[in-house]
Amino acid sequence: MSWRFPPRGWLKFNVCGVVFEAKAGGGGVLRDEDGVARALFSGPSEAKDAKLAELKSIGVALELYEGMGWATCCPLLIEVGSNVVFKWLS
Repeated sequence: MSWRFPPRGWLKFNVCGVVFEAKAGGGGVLRDEDGVARALFSGPSEAKDAKLAELKSIGVALELYEGMGWATCCPLLIEVGSNVVFKWLS
């Protein structure tokens, strides 16, 4: 499996959530149609499991996307690592 570029004119946020030794965190990277990173974030999460940490990362990604003004110019794809989270959002 490899990373795929978003369609022309789109942005793509890849997000993840992790738990290690009872500590949770999450992060994400926003890339443009050329694969150039436009925003990054990572940090601790109060979530109790990786799926919830990933959901919280989606929230942070959406806040960044809107807060930096991209919501008015470019559609967004969000790619998650968890099939469970994907099904929750579908």
